[in-house]
Amino acid sequence: MSEPVSFWLDNKTCTGTKAAVLGDQVLVIYRDRYYIVTDGAAQTRGVRPVRFSTTSLPSDWKRALKGDAPSTVTSSSGIEPEAINHLPKRQIKKAEKPSMPNQNTETTPEKGEKPPLQVARAPKKTEAQPVIQTSVVANCPYCSTRNEIPVEKGKSGKPFFTSCSKCKKEFAVRFVPITMFQAQVAGFR
Repeated sequence: MSEPVSFWLDNKTCTGTKAAVLGDQVLVIYRDRYYIVTDGAAQTRGVRPVRFSTTSLPSDWKRALKGDAPSTVTSSSGIEPEAINHLPKRQIKKAEKPSMPNQNTETTPEKGEKPPLQVARAPKKTEAQPVIQTSVVANCPYCSTRNEIPVEKGKSGKPFFTSCSKCKKEFAVRFVPITMFQAQVAGFR
C-alpha cells in the first residue's frame, strides 16, 4: 500500500507508511513500529501510544498484512471483538454499557411495581474565596529573622526600608504580587 499517512503521535504530527486497512482503522509503519491510527491519531493506552512489532501485532492485522480478508464480525456496540482487546478498560466499559434512559422523563409505576430509582445529582461546587492577606513575611538578610510587615506599608510595589526586629539592622523590602504578596529583601553594608 506504501502511501504516506500523517497522524498524531506523542504531541506531534508524524508521517508513516500505510500497511493495511481494517474498517476505519489504518495500520501505519513509522520508525520500524506499527501503529493503529483512527481519526488521524494513533491509539493510546493511558497516555502512551500503542505500538506493535511484527511479532506482537494482533492476528487480524497480521492477516490483513498477508492480504487475507478480515473478519466482518462485530459486536453489538459496533466495535470489532479483536479491537476491544486493545482498547483501554474505560473505553471497553463505555462500549459495553447500555445507554442510560433520559432522566428528565417521568414514568408512573404500575401496581405492584417499585418506583424507579432517582439519581442523586452532585451538589454544585462553590468557588473558593481568596483569603485577604494582612501581613507579608520578610526574612532579615543579615540574621534570617522572620519579620511580619503590614500589607498597606508596601502595597504600592515601591521599595522601602525597614528595621529587623532582632538585630535592628535596616534592609530594603519590596512587595511582589504573585498569588499572595511576597517580599524581596536586600541588605546593605
